[in-house]
Amino acid sequence: MEQEPLISVIIPTYNREKTIDRAVDSVLKQTYSNLEVIVVDDGSSDRTEEIVKGISDPRVRFYKLPQNGGAGHARNEGVKLAGGELIAFHDSDDVWRPEKLQRQMAYWQEHPEFSMVYCGYLCHLENGKTKQVPGEEMEELEGDIFVPLLRRNTIGAPTILIKKNSFCECGGFDITLKSLEDWEFALRFAKQNKIGYVGELLVDVYLSGNGVSSGAGAYFESRCQMLVKYQEELVREEIFEKAIFEIFEKAQQGGVLEPVKKMLMAYLTETG
Repeated sequence: MEQEPLISVIIPTYNREKTIDRAVDSVLKQTYSNLEVIVVDDGSSDRTEEIVKGISDPRVRFYKLPQNGGAGHARNEGVKLAGGELIAFHDSDDVWRPEKLQRQMAYWQEHPEFSMVYCGYLCHLENGKTKQVPGEEMEELEGDIFVPLLRRNTIGAPTILIKKNSFCECGGFDITLKSLEDWEFALRFAKQNKIGYVGELLVDVYLSGNGVSSGAGAYFESRCQMLVKYQEELVREEIFEKAIFEIFEKAQQGGVLEPVKKMLMAYLTETG
């Protein structure tokens, strides 16, 4: 009987002593068993290292970076250490449902034309409410989905299962971004590859004030960078002005409209 492909699960972490055990445990309890877990500690100063090294499962490996470089950098470093031909990304404050990898692998076997397969997730907000992603407003969810991804971010890092060689050929995560690096990678990848989608909620994402994707300043700076980077495509699809409006609307809600306006103008001026 042919052995299932090895999946290397990369988990970047930074001072997540309260949730890292839960995140790793949700991977180890997968119904798909041929996997390894590579926890990349991005310079934590809490008990994260002690907790991970205390996990007795031999499939878990720990690697500590000398200094904090951001989630994208940590994920890229994890891929370099990966022994699997397939890569899955997880976040240290989120939880996979037990059948997550099995469902994705089964779907991939039926649709080998895809170079990446992602799934839906349930986002748990700090106010106790939940939000399903992708939402019902998304119509095109797989195949050539670059344009739909321009409109809305639907592929979170913990939902991605990808071929290692495809990830490396695409250049990995953009380490210059302080936030939204998973969205930018998905956009760049979708330009050249077909992406598959498993229409089930297989990941629980917990938003917290100190999570990988948190930080208003980092979010708006990365959003402005992406707007400039994909300006040509946004203009071509006639959604450039709409994208600016969405950024300004969110900035106004957060009480930072004027600083964000100045930031965006600076980026646009810089690129001509």
